Amino acid sequence: MGTEAGAMRRLLVLAAVGAIAAAAFLIPAPELAPEPLQGLVLEGPGLSSPEDASIWYCPWAQSDASRDSVFGVVSLAEATAAFTLPVAVPGQAADTASVSVTGRGAGTLALSEVAQRGDSPGFVEFDGGPAAVSVTVMGEGVLAADACVSSGPQVWHFPGGSTMPGEHLTLRIFNPFPEAAKVTVTGVSDIGVEALGELENLAVGARSWRDVEFESLLRQRQNLVITVTAVGGVVVPAMVLGNEADEDWWPGVGEATEWEFPVARVTDTDGYLVVHNPGLGSVEVTVDLFTTDGAIIEAFTATVAPEAPARFDLSAYPGDSLGARVTASGPVAAGVVAVGEGEVAVMPGAAGQASTWLLPGLRRLPLHAASIWLLNTSSEESISATVSPLGGGGLGGETVVVAPGAPRQVDVTAGGAEGFLVEASSPLTVAWSVRGPSGLAFALASPVAEPAEE
Repeated sequence: MGTEAGAMRRLLVLAAVGAIAAAAFLIPAPELAPEPLQGLVLEGPGLSSPEDASIWYCPWAQSDASRDSVFGVVSLAEATAAFTLPVAVPGQAADTASVSVTGRGAGTLALSEVAQRGDSPGFVEFDGGPAAVSVTVMGEGVLAADACVSSGPQVWHFPGGSTMPGEHLTLRIFNPFPEAAKVTVTGVSDIGVEALGELENLAVGARSWRDVEFESLLRQRQNLVITVTAVGGVVVPAMVLGNEADEDWWPGVGEATEWEFPVARVTDTDGYLVVHNPGLGSVEVTVDLFTTDGAIIEAFTATVAPEAPARFDLSAYPGDSLGARVTASGPVAAGVVAVGEGEVAVMPGAAGQASTWLLPGLRRLPLHAASIWLLNTSSEESISATVSPLGGGGLGGETVVVAPGAPRQVDVTAGGAEGFLVEASSPLTVAWSVRGPSGLAFALASPVAEPAEE
């Protein structure tokens, strides 16, 4: 009897377990928590933005006891700029903020108002546009500025690096996306191809970043070009070059057969222009320089091999400010570096011209001199350009004439402006500079694409 009762109990238990399992199978699985919409636009091979909005990625921003960063935003239509600043601690929520722009306007956001924890790369999403973003870093021993990026290549090049004594060179690899990424970092310098096997298939976690300091990896390189190749996922890298008194940051570039620099050198600085050939064969390179007195066509010519980036010393043509153009027989990458007493500025070239340019974050600051630089190389006739301050409460624009082959400098004198808009009668290139007690910075303006013809 006891044996039969035990068997019966076992059958009842098995039946109950089976019923529970069947019921659990019929219950629908809970929905996954939705991912936030910001920053999820991911289309290879590179970054892109939807037509009705724009997402800008800012890999270099810092705020601590000795320095702070200011995000500058510009939009040609009413828009809200939503900031997301990931935290490099797994599971910790990102810091967020927003800035509203009314009509054709501009605004700024100090990073210290949102987060003051050192490095804080992030991304900015607009619900209208066209729009653009920049980051300016100011503080003890630093004045750095450049435009954030909304699109980019799968392979990023950084010409203009150096690790000579007293200099530091840091690569920031920022992954703003919810998927992990892998990159391979390579380099060529004045001694040839560099051995960087430890930087092959480097992992970068989702919504995080990692830095590579080349002054310890590759010492005493005077002409160093770093390349970042995404082998899995998508990243947004940036580079910082500094000396004991100043530093500047700049975004990477792709490849093109022509690059323009509306400003390559300013008064009381020495400048040099670096051209990197990422191809398999040599390319022929021509550098034209543009001064206020006119153009110097074929100021430099060279055959550039893949393993040996060319460095052109602009002090061979003494004087004040100048612009430059690089023309090559094959795709190259190019950047410019200007060095003065307690100053260093780095800027990539513009790979294309446009009639409309946005200059977010450009302002008149106490004890600082800021200028807009316009370069006309595409027309044999003068170009008319209207330079309008934005975000200053009804400030009027200024119309200037940009002669062919001569960079035009427009000093920033409008108080209250938080950005600028340049509208020209023909395509040209635009950049801006800021100079003060803590250093010098060059920044490329952001072009506005021409509307597609129907």
